[in-house]
Amino acid sequence: MVKKSVVWKVGAMACISALALSACGSGNDSATTKDGKPVINVQVILDARAEKMQKMGWTKGLETACDCYINWTNTGSASWDQQKKTSLAAGEVADVTIGGYGSGDMSDYGSLFMNLKPELKSMPNVSKMFKEDPYSEVVSTTYDGKIYGTPVVARPVTARTSNHMFINKQWLDKLGLKVPTTWDELATVLKAFKTQDPNGNGKADEIPMDFYTPGTDGFWLFQPNVLLSSMGIVVPNGPLGMYVDNGKVKNYLTDSRYKTLIQFMHQLWADGVVSPEAFTHDWSKFTSTAKGNGKTATVGFEWMWTPSGTFGQENADQYVTIPSLKQSADQKEDPVWSYNGDDLAYKVDSAVISSSVKNKEAALKFVDAFYSADMSVQARYGAFGTAVKKLGTNHYKVLNAPAGHEEADWMFYQALGDAAPGWINSDMKLELPQIHSEVKTVDKVYDNDYKNVNFNKDILYQNMPATKEQNDAMSANNTGINQYAMSKFAQWVTKGGVDNEWDEYVAKLKQNKLQDNVATEQKIYDTYVKRMNKLGVNLNNFNE
Repeated sequence: MVKKSVVWKVGAMACISALALSACGSGNDSATTKDGKPVINVQVILDARAEKMQKMGWTKGLETACDCYINWTNTGSASWDQQKKTSLAAGEVADVTIGGYGSGDMSDYGSLFMNLKPELKSMPNVSKMFKEDPYSEVVSTTYDGKIYGTPVVARPVTARTSNHMFINKQWLDKLGLKVPTTWDELATVLKAFKTQDPNGNGKADEIPMDFYTPGTDGFWLFQPNVLLSSMGIVVPNGPLGMYVDNGKVKNYLTDSRYKTLIQFMHQLWADGVVSPEAFTHDWSKFTSTAKGNGKTATVGFEWMWTPSGTFGQENADQYVTIPSLKQSADQKEDPVWSYNGDDLAYKVDSAVISSSVKNKEAALKFVDAFYSADMSVQARYGAFGTAVKKLGTNHYKVLNAPAGHEEADWMFYQALGDAAPGWINSDMKLELPQIHSEVKTVDKVYDNDYKNVNFNKDILYQNMPATKEQNDAMSANNTGINQYAMSKFAQWVTKGGVDNEWDEYVAKLKQNKLQDNVATEQKIYDTYVKRMNKLGVNLNNFNE
């Protein structure tokens, strides 16, 4: 069985040569040190900014917890993909791998990893997490009831969505305009941004609207499909077009509301208020453009994560977050907002153990140690004394970066950041620097929109497990669906023609078995919800 892969999952590391494979695998290494301590070989995904694990002060606590010697292997994510294939093909995985394998890897290689479900009695911290936050167990469980890895769980410090909608309030004020509440009002504002020099530099350098370039394989984050929320569709970050409405899986690619969105976007393009590079720029160009030119902002409206992270410290205070717009002022449908909060708060298979590990007891203790309160905080933010001050039981203050380190990079330099196995829970009191807490303020803007969402019936969950057969069938169908649908979106926005070609387009998607995929997704969803109900999960409690 296999879980479906999700977008933007961090990969991890392995050894690429035969010699390295022998060194990092569990099969050929000494099982104990000279003084008899068990040895466990641990592979870790490291951010490009990170120190080696051996130099992170908090890792010594892991050795104490497992009473073992840890043989660390540090590898960056950039080289992981090919290395992972080599490692899996050779049947050589480390005793423990952190961040290295996604749920999709368990399809063909599940036998290489230990099923942790029978071992939970030896993992008190993980067992406590599963009991107190049963959704963490739901996301960790495969279609056939196995648990191949432990997750990252950090709901109190994460957002409900990655998509936050920003507009330059300073520009609005200068032009005497109000924050838009409808699509028509947005169009009026964007035209003013284009023609009235709101940044005041005498140049026509304003980009009224920008978004991240949609790919040929579907929509991801920070793209215009989020505007479907205006008409009641809770847009997920997942399979192209799929969403859930009152427990029923649907697909918006053939929905008239999607056609309405395309018509609106084409009009904006024809008005010249969308960045001419919106369908061609890469991530680097998109993010650098948002930061403007020094203290001069150049982008008026876009979707992103936080103002400071998007527009830079110099220009962030010009922007405000705005809630979902209405498609029209007189619409009866309540606006909602996009949601991928379950994926932000619950990252699956963060730590996995080899099925052939020699020192099983030590490996289980090692993984379980990440889920104590103290280690969860340190693995995410950094060691006590240098990055975190412990103020009391379950009470922590995350410190600002020291001189010589960028604030945004600090937690990724001497910790694993949001990729760290661990359990940040509501019993903890965390005092965070502004850079870590800003997203919660931004996210709160959507409280009223989320009141119109039933999180138990209106969400396409990100980590739903599927059988290999289900995944293979959907992937085969998607080959024809995704490229065709996305090419049409780009064509219709930039050149028009959706009205004349819509019926033919809908017919072709049906020929490509779009409805078969919807039916399969419904079966996957129903099985997942059944497991949620069995464990007493109520996600509405998580999103109040």
